[in-house]
Amino acid sequence: MEQEGKLDDKTVVNDADLEKLPQDQNLADRLGDAHVNILPLKKLLISFAAMATALFIAFADQTSVTIGLASIAKDLHAETTINWAGTASLLANTVCQVLFGRFADIFGRKNMLLGSLALLGIANLGCGFVKTGVQYYILRAFSGIGAGGIQSISMTIVSDIVTLKQRGKFQGILGSTIGISNAFSPLIMAGFIEHSTWRNFYRLTPPLCAIIFITVYFLIEDRKKELNQILTMRQKFKKIDYLGVVMSSAALTLLLIPISGGGSTYSWNSKIIIIFFCLGGVSLITFLFIEWKIPELPMIPLRLFKTPSLSFLLLTNFFFGMTYYGFIYYTPYYYQLVRGFSIIRSAILMFPLVLPMAVSSILAGAYMSWCGHYIVVIYAGFSLWLLGNCLLLTWNENSSIADITIVLIIMGFGVGSVFQPSMVACQAQSRKADRAVVISTRNVIRSFGGAVGIAICSLIMTNTLIKQVDNELQNENSILSKNFLNYIKQNIYSRADLSNLNQQQLKLIRSMYMKSLRNVYYLLIPLIAICLLACIPIKDKGMSCIDEISVTEDENRSKWKNFILK
Repeated sequence: MEQEGKLDDKTVVNDADLEKLPQDQNLADRLGDAHVNILPLKKLLISFAAMATALFIAFADQTSVTIGLASIAKDLHAETTINWAGTASLLANTVCQVLFGRFADIFGRKNMLLGSLALLGIANLGCGFVKTGVQYYILRAFSGIGAGGIQSISMTIVSDIVTLKQRGKFQGILGSTIGISNAFSPLIMAGFIEHSTWRNFYRLTPPLCAIIFITVYFLIEDRKKELNQILTMRQKFKKIDYLGVVMSSAALTLLLIPISGGGSTYSWNSKIIIIFFCLGGVSLITFLFIEWKIPELPMIPLRLFKTPSLSFLLLTNFFFGMTYYGFIYYTPYYYQLVRGFSIIRSAILMFPLVLPMAVSSILAGAYMSWCGHYIVVIYAGFSLWLLGNCLLLTWNENSSIADITIVLIIMGFGVGSVFQPSMVACQAQSRKADRAVVISTRNVIRSFGGAVGIAICSLIMTNTLIKQVDNELQNENSILSKNFLNYIKQNIYSRADLSNLNQQQLKLIRSMYMKSLRNVYYLLIPLIAICLLACIPIKDKGMSCIDEISVTEDENRSKWKNFILK
């Protein structure tokens, strides 16, 4: 392969050069270098198409569930616990994201991607046949692991196979794939719910995963030979940070379960919640000590946090994870519970958010490839996102479709300018050999933020609505019957049957849902404001990793015409 090992237009490192690397070079660097595999155009397009399709499936699995929660809850008789559907997936995703980066370094990107595809397909097949809510939540957890692996490994592979100058462009296109997936997967789920059953959505996924699996297996190159020259199979297993795996899994699980169940499944001052938090805190401290002192190949190298700019970037990922997942999870409730829209119409009304995400991701990637910098894009993204969050407070029971659309378009352009550019920025603030663990660390933090965000938003909505219902129950002159109020209290996340209510009663119940959601929207504003402020200390020194040869801005601009033509 003639172009293999090409780092940029000036520097070429072939296989012979790799063998001449100093023997005392640390293991992480050697493993990272072994995965560098800059591809010629034809192979690049094949590999990139496979990664984009895999990402489409992974994000479709995560996004589609939001539109179908009410129907799934009703079918499985899980109206009071259905919020665990999203939490279980994100919890498992977060716990296992810690492993993906380092395992991909040791065992190869291709093997990890194939395993993730297989797990996602099998878990979703099971979701199509579940009988209870508990079964569904368990399988959603496994699908979250598979989807998380696909997300991390696909993005890592792209950083392995493209040049520095192409990185922004191709990662931007990947971001557009995520936007398109977020646009169409809720609509597909809505179509199944309206005309068939939500189960058929999950039965559709396994054949698609199988097709991608076969494509990756036969057409995507691996680096098995290069990795085997560094470590034997026995050595690979010996190099796994087993203590880190156990303690990170324990810490995240013990912290996320009380965060998700506190205030709903259990009261915040209950013994089990306190015990879980204490054990989770101890496990987290133990994990950090282990990563600092013991393994040669830690799951999350603490040296990453020695770079202030990278630390601030990772902080923004936590808070925008809280915001994004919290908003995506609860927007269908506005459409269906407050406005009374059908499931399909609710799915269509997500297009003004996710299509601008796709467009802005492509434009942001093009801009970064041209100028060789990212900070302006991220500033603009968080500013638009903050504006969109503020405008959410204008939504009410009678907002026009035009008003809703404008807010979502503004927010969509903001989100698209942050998601992938922030990942490129994290890579630029780290060493080349750490690109896989940086991506997995970033995804861990974002997913953890998402799980926390969903839990907090769930707590806010539940408590606000229950408080209003209790007030009505105590009001002897309430226009709503006690039976109906108790029905609402027991079925907070279901689409309530309002067909027997008169206009006055309908207006009251929808205003109760709207007040609950508006309190959720109030939370989103300071979260993105923190992200915007956290960008101030970030020093943008270009898009190349800190130990890679930088490409000057003049060279990037001189390539602008060629970039457009390509």
